Amino acid sequence: MNSAWTAWLPALGLLALLALLAWGVQWLRRRQQAMGDGGPALRVVAQLMVGPQQRVVVVELQGPGTPVQLTLGVTPQHVRTLHVQPLGARAPTPRYADVARTLAADDARREPAA
Repeated sequence: MNSAWTAWLPALGLLALLALLAWGVQWLRRRQQAMGDGGPALRVVAQLMVGPQQRVVVVELQGPGTPVQLTLGVTPQHVRTLHVQPLGARAPTPRYADVARTLAADDARREPAA
């Protein structure tokens, strides 16, 4: 019985070593992702297929300055910047009631007097 157990011991040791190695690689990858590399953070916001191999992609780039949203045209050969929008200062979204009041006032000015 002892000789059968000792025959499996190297195989079990190798299996334990491989499991420990896989766990270590996974731990290291998670740690590096959490720390970051100090470079700009890039996040894909949306993408739209406009052809079989062409797409429009909107990405946010968190760089050393202000955050920027890029609209990119992507093909297999190259990437082209279509639009750049800084995200730092955005105009507040107007309320519906304010927009409706403004439109009603514009319509009243445009109507001819009868």
